[in-house]
Amino acid sequence: MPTSLAAMSGGRGHGDRNRCGAMTVMITGGTGFVGVAVADHLARMGRRAVAFATHPAPPGWLPEQAVEIIGDVTDADQVKAAMAAEKVTVVIHAAAMTAGPEQERHAPERVVAVNVAGTAAVLRAAAESGIKKVILASSGSVYPLDKNGEGRFDARIDRPAPAALYGMTKLAAEQIALRLAVVYGLCLPIVRLSAVYGPFERDSGVREILSAQAQVVALARRGEEVRLSRPGFGGWLYSRDAAAALVALIDKKFPEPPPVFDLGGQEVFSILDFCQALAARLPGWSYRIDEEDPNIRFQLPADRRPSDFIRLQAATGFKPRFDLATAIPDYLDWLDKTG
Repeated sequence: MPTSLAAMSGGRGHGDRNRCGAMTVMITGGTGFVGVAVADHLARMGRRAVAFATHPAPPGWLPEQAVEIIGDVTDADQVKAAMAAEKVTVVIHAAAMTAGPEQERHAPERVVAVNVAGTAAVLRAAAESGIKKVILASSGSVYPLDKNGEGRFDARIDRPAPAALYGMTKLAAEQIALRLAVVYGLCLPIVRLSAVYGPFERDSGVREILSAQAQVVALARRGEEVRLSRPGFGGWLYSRDAAAALVALIDKKFPEPPPVFDLGGQEVFSILDFCQALAARLPGWSYRIDEEDPNIRFQLPADRRPSDFIRLQAATGFKPRFDLATAIPDYLDWLDKTG
């Protein structure tokens, strides 16, 4: 039985629910890593967000004006009820299980259900609710583990070839969503986020391996030495930039079908570089390369090429704002505020 809307709602922000002419953005996976970052960015813009997710956000993480609704993204009736109750006008579909080896082994059915069936459920619910635009947060994991290629991944050139279940389900979700967008007459921009780190990341049970940066800062703040198996280069994307990019697509008009966009960070750096920048702010803390006994677990077995952002910039004017030098102080400030 679907959970009643009254039971699903966390009770936040209902006072301005019926404000005339207001755009209301539903974020599926809205209490997760990227989802909370999107809700935070919308609040900074004065826009209203509905965070639909399986689990509540940590206290104080969602903006006060956001509405939190607890429900199952694979249940289209629950999603549709939330859309109707909150008068949702656009959807950012970010709900996903970011599976690693353990979830592949022990919960493959759930990974497929959330990432693939959940996408189909959200699109049907949106169409039946009269919503015309769904922004799909996909992943750079649809690309191969190509550490020797030149340049950045670009959807106009590079063919998907996912290496693990997560990437396979994200590619399947893209393909199903594209078909359903035609069936339902939806505008469906797709953004392949790559190598995200920064504020609002936590161990929520759906993200098996946290970013290397999150692992590093957790050890560093406890004064524990960090040992890396390799430098770990990537085109790292700060979570505030990931959120800003998704929000930038809300008001843009696109040809049908809209293009598939890539989104990586503005610069390539290593986790070793990240440690060096962090150490400048934490006197006495140490880090090193230790191939035999590392205590940082990388999400990928090898470095992956960074992803492009030029196509997205051309379409929306958005460009990643945070580089390593600006991300470190913002990240530490957020950690200090949230504990």
